[in-house]
Amino acid sequence: MNVVLDASSSINLHRGGVFDVVLSLTSSAFVFHMGYIVRSECGDLREFLDVLVTKGSLVLLPDNTLGPQEFTEVLNLYELGLGETECIALAKQHELSVCTDDKAARRAAAQHLGDGRVFGSLRLIRECVCQGLLSAQTAYAAYETMKARGAFLPSVSAVYFEC
Repeated sequence: MNVVLDASSSINLHRGGVFDVVLSLTSSAFVFHMGYIVRSECGDLREFLDVLVTKGSLVLLPDNTLGPQEFTEVLNLYELGLGETECIALAKQHELSVCTDDKAARRAAAQHLGDGRVFGSLRLIRECVCQGLLSAQTAYAAYETMKARGAFLPSVSAVYFEC
């Protein structure tokens, strides 16, 4: 599965201490992408993201990948932030799924791309559990850490992370 990450999901996964683990799903038919606008929105994580790109865990899409027409169309349709707009436009152009923890961006992406191509960071953490990369207990602890550090995530119980 080819996935483009937005800033909210990337920051949440990093704050939960599981970003590296999630990106290790790449060996399991996941390929993670990021656009230049989203990378810039990640602030202090930029150096960390660059290391992940160098390691091959994350694909940074060239900044000239997206034409201004596609970007402007999505921006005008949904009035989202620049990073969320970039993710949706890139997903449409490159047949990617979108991972976002932003509620408005999820709604817009589902409308623009179809419901099956949009999900949040919790689904990726759960996938790590299902593939044996994390225990359900560790996944739930990461979720609680993300919430404690300001993530706006849905309420789930520890059972959500069991496979």
